[in-house]
Amino acid sequence: MNVLKIAWRSIQHRGLGSLLTVISMALGVMMVVAVLTIHGVVSQSFKNNNSFGYNILVGARGGGLQLTLNTVYYLSKPVENIPYEYYLAFCDDETRQRELKHSIANVARQHEAQTLALATSAVGNIGGLATALTNELTKATFDYQQDASTKINDPGLYKRYTDIAVPICLGDYYVDEATGAAFRCVGTKPDFFDKLVLDVDTEEKFSFSEGRAFEEFGPELGYYECVVGAVVAKRCGLKLGDVLQPTHGDPNSAGAHIHKQGFTIVGIIDRTGTPHDRVVFLNLEGFFLMEDHAKPVEDDSLLGVNRDDEEEQEAKPDEKQSDVANESAAPDSSLRRIPLPIEQREVTSILVRTSRDDPYGTLATFLPPQINQGDLETVLNWSPYRPERSQKAAQAVNPIEQITSLFSVFVDPVRWLLLALTLMICIVSAISILVGIYNSMSQRTGEIAVMRALGAGRWKVMSIMLCESILLAVAGGLVGWFAGHVLNAMLGPIVENRTGVSLGFFDFAPGIPLAYLLGGLSLPQGLAQFTISPELLIIPGLILVAVFVGIYPAVTAYRTDVSKSLGK
Repeated sequence: MNVLKIAWRSIQHRGLGSLLTVISMALGVMMVVAVLTIHGVVSQSFKNNNSFGYNILVGARGGGLQLTLNTVYYLSKPVENIPYEYYLAFCDDETRQRELKHSIANVARQHEAQTLALATSAVGNIGGLATALTNELTKATFDYQQDASTKINDPGLYKRYTDIAVPICLGDYYVDEATGAAFRCVGTKPDFFDKLVLDVDTEEKFSFSEGRAFEEFGPELGYYECVVGAVVAKRCGLKLGDVLQPTHGDPNSAGAHIHKQGFTIVGIIDRTGTPHDRVVFLNLEGFFLMEDHAKPVEDDSLLGVNRDDEEEQEAKPDEKQSDVANESAAPDSSLRRIPLPIEQREVTSILVRTSRDDPYGTLATFLPPQINQGDLETVLNWSPYRPERSQKAAQAVNPIEQITSLFSVFVDPVRWLLLALTLMICIVSAISILVGIYNSMSQRTGEIAVMRALGAGRWKVMSIMLCESILLAVAGGLVGWFAGHVLNAMLGPIVENRTGVSLGFFDFAPGIPLAYLLGGLSLPQGLAQFTISPELLIIPGLILVAVFVGIYPAVTAYRTDVSKSLGK
């Protein structure tokens, strides 16, 4: 009979003790696998999500980490907003002209210009050419002052440093009636899908399993189109054409209420494995037009007059506005609504990708200090109708730095603590193997003496003890590995709901370079960068532990006196 069979028979002979030893070892390995996998997959997803095509976040003053978690991962609750003008500070002149056209200040300016023109015409008929020229100069001076104050024909303050800027609005949720699950609603522009990328290195963009991205103004649905993530669509059974009604505020708060305005689903995003999978994206213009989303102005009567004027202007468009007029001719009256004035808009944050002419990313370090010093406040001085509650200063952060800080200060220490605790369980299990085998030695001295008398050498007897220890450790390791992945599959829905990261039975802990392992720094460059999952090191590690703890019982068996033991 070979060594392996003898060791297996010995384990069977001590069935209960061997079973308890395997279970204790399996529990330790299960916890190690769960900690490595869950932490590894989640942290890898967080680190990958830092390359969403932007390297600066601009938002209200406060905690930079909260701004990052809120904007990038949709985890923290938004606290304050910033004026929409801050977004325009990163836009080109064409975008600024289009956006500022519907501002209260611009409509008021047009109204004053029309009044001045009528007055000039009347006075010109009475007072002659000199008076008309004077009034023309006055009008020209007025137009120059207005252009200088609004800078409507100039690019934004930071446009020369900016490649992409996308506004983000948070605060609403979509609550599924069937399951009660709540998902974040994010108001944004089509640029979010058209210009941002999932990975900066590959320039991979969003793709759609069904439908398309929403348009800024659709001919059929106007401003009220939306796109849903893969997780939202799957868990809520949503499909193209369904109408969603967002809930204003936290669904669990007393002041929450469902908006009357609905948004029609026009697209479902392919699964990305990111927090975007559990988000409902709303057209930003429609988001602004929902009740309770407009910020008050200093004089509400001005808003009413100017809005009436602009509605009338839109109802009688000139030739340049004929396309918009045709779109607005739809039977739904909501399609004829004009955008919310700039002065009544606020955004939660702005995603900024700095100029591509900066290959070393120095602008991502240069811009945040300028913004944090309050330079953006200067863009608020152009309109007297700005909301009273406008945030007077913004902050800018680098999301990669914030997440790196989070992991280094909070997450990694907790991970090492959990790993230390689970490794302690494995050590206790290894000691139980030692105690179990050693205690059985007093009962097996006669058995060992018989084997020696039948011709078994000392090294064979020692090998049987070591093999028994290794079998117990490997059995506990395999059972624990399987149980750990079962635990991952059970915790997967909870992890996905909290972080948006998918976790299943076949997900392994991400690989780490061999350079991080013991002696890895002395390896050749190519081999040092080779990655291996820490899970694959568990069984070899247990074998080493089993050999270590089995040495003492094996040496004891090696030293057994045959003559004395045969007489017992």
